[in-house]
Amino acid sequence: MESAGSRYLLRLPASGGTERTAVPESGVTPELLAALLGTDVTERYRLPEAPDAFAGKSALCYFIDARGGEKALPVNFAGTCFYHTGCPIHGDLLLAVCSEDCGEKEVSGLTAAECDLLTAWLNAQFPVF
Repeated sequence: MESAGSRYLLRLPASGGTERTAVPESGVTPELLAALLGTDVTERYRLPEAPDAFAGKSALCYFIDARGGEKALPVNFAGTCFYHTGCPIHGDLLLAVCSEDCGEKEVSGLTAAECDLLTAWLNAQFPVF
């Protein structure tokens, strides 16, 4: 059962779609991100665009397995589009809320309503998603 204060990371599997992952009461730590992605090294990037409802709020960041390409993980279509370089992003990624400057320490989960909003926005951005 969801409580009003529940927070989530939004997982975007390489296979498409979205999944919510509950954030523990201890919060989002680098160790949690690495464990959820099955890696020892994560990388953080700021989402280049976001739904209008997030304008003026904290930044949306995504986290990936920094060794995804070396591990020959499948290409993540949405992540590759987010990256804007033409280089593929491999494996699942996690969306979270970060401080506006995307500082290293401030990472938190999304509310259920924010997850719903982001999922609808992603489905509109990536119809094959």
